Amino acid sequence: MTSTLRIQHRTDVHYDGPVNQSFDEVRMTPLYSDSQLIRSTAITITPQPWHFSYVDYWGTQVTSFELHHPHDRLTVNADTTLDIVKLPHVDSGMRLPEVRVGHERWYEYVVNSPVTAPGEDLSERVHEVIDDSMTICQIGHSISEMIHEEVNYVPGSTRVDTTAQQAWQARSGVCQDIAHLVIGALRTLGIPARYVSGYMMPRTEAALGEPVEGQTHAWVQWWDGRWNGFDPTNMVETGESHARVGTGREYNDVAPFKGVFSGPGVTTTYEAAVIIRKLA
Repeated sequence: MTSTLRIQHRTDVHYDGPVNQSFDEVRMTPLYSDSQLIRSTAITITPQPWHFSYVDYWGTQVTSFELHHPHDRLTVNADTTLDIVKLPHVDSGMRLPEVRVGHERWYEYVVNSPVTAPGEDLSERVHEVIDDSMTICQIGHSISEMIHEEVNYVPGSTRVDTTAQQAWQARSGVCQDIAHLVIGALRTLGIPARYVSGYMMPRTEAALGEPVEGQTHAWVQWWDGRWNGFDPTNMVETGESHARVGTGREYNDVAPFKGVFSGPGVTTTYEAAVIIRKLA
C-alpha cells in the first residue's frame, strides 16, 4: 500500500528578552529511502539566518543555522510532501545465536547507554516472556507487547532527558520512553536495535486534504538480517502512516531541535505544532 502525505511542522521559540546570538540545528526532513519518495521539502526560518545542510553520522538530514543579531523569537517551519510505501514485514526466522554473530557490524546498536539501560527488574521480565524457540521478530513483538501493557501512555509525564529505567519505575511515559524501553530490552539479549524519529498520521480515515493535528513520533527497528520497524506505542508494524526522519542509538541522536544561545534572555516557551494531510 502507498500513501502521499504532506507534513507541516512549526516550532516557535520565545525568549523573555533579546538574545544576542543563537546556534541551532533541526532534524525535521524525512529520509529518502526504498519506502519513502520525497516529492518536495523545504525549511524556512524566521528571522532569516545563515544556514547550511548536511547528512550526519547516522544518515539524518540536518539543517544547521546561526543568528548573530538580537532577537526574542525564533520560528522554524518544515514542509514536506512524500510518498510512503508499506514494504512487507517478513520474519526471517533468525534466532538469537545467529543475530549475535553480526555484533561487530552493529556494535553501536547493541550496547546500552544510561538512557536505554533497562535495569535489573525489566531485564528479568524480558527473560520471562521469551524462549529459545522464538525468532527475533517474535521476541521483538513479545517484548513490545509486555512493555505496552505495563507502561501507561501519559503525555507530559516525562521529559526528553528521562531514562528508560525512570519510565519503567513510574510505569508511564510517551512514545520516546516506550521506544527506549523496547530498545534497551532487546539490546540486553544481544539484538541490535535502534531508535527511529519521525511523524505518524494519527487518523488514517481522514478525508483527502483534511488537516489532521499530529506530532513527532518515535518507534523502533530491530535487526534480523534486515531492519524491521515496529511501533510499540500503538502496537502496529510501521507502514504508510509512518514517515521516517532519522535513526540513531537513542533520542539524543535524532532530536528534532537542538540549540544554544547567548545574551540576557532565557527561553520562556517552546511550542511545536504538526499538521498532516493525506493527499492520496
